[in-house]
Amino acid sequence: MFDRSGSCGSGVADMAVKPTIESARLVLRPTVADDAANLLELDRDPEVRRFVDQPEEPTLALMEAAIGRVLAIDASDPSIGFWMAEFEGRFAGWFHLKPPREGEPSEPGDMELGYRIHRHLWGRGLATEGSRELIHHAFSALGAPRVIACAMVENHASTRVMEKLGMQPWRSWIGTRRAGGEWSAITYARAR
Repeated sequence: MFDRSGSCGSGVADMAVKPTIESARLVLRPTVADDAANLLELDRDPEVRRFVDQPEEPTLALMEAAIGRVLAIDASDPSIGFWMAEFEGRFAGWFHLKPPREGEPSEPGDMELGYRIHRHLWGRGLATEGSRELIHHAFSALGAPRVIACAMVENHASTRVMEKLGMQPWRSWIGTRRAGGEWSAITYARAR
């Protein structure tokens, strides 16, 4: 279990296993291979995918491939990557904390925060609660100088979460969709 003081050992190199992070209502746990079915159920909801660049219709094979990439990240550095979220003992979604993707606005040392939550759980503050725990992890355990988060400009629910986390608008930019076309995005940032 992750200690809120950040003491999982003396540093990132000592973390042999991805920490489980608990908040008042959420358990953020390491990913397991069986989570492919959970991800498929989550991503089958078009409203959940509405503000993400995920043009492919989700399939179990795509989710299994995604889980393989997540487990590879965990194996190389378990202090970052994806955490599966559980609320009241059931899968609720996922959170990530990792270096930003190439092409996204960032500066050296930044860690990018992201999440996806089942629609029936929206409006309960779970995205804010889980994100707050990962921001704490980024600053206390990883020593990150800053955490950033990106959203499509029209995704007002996500930008409200970022504002509740004390993040400030930092840069607006244009992203390219995998299926063609562009989308307007905004990056929020919070320094340590």
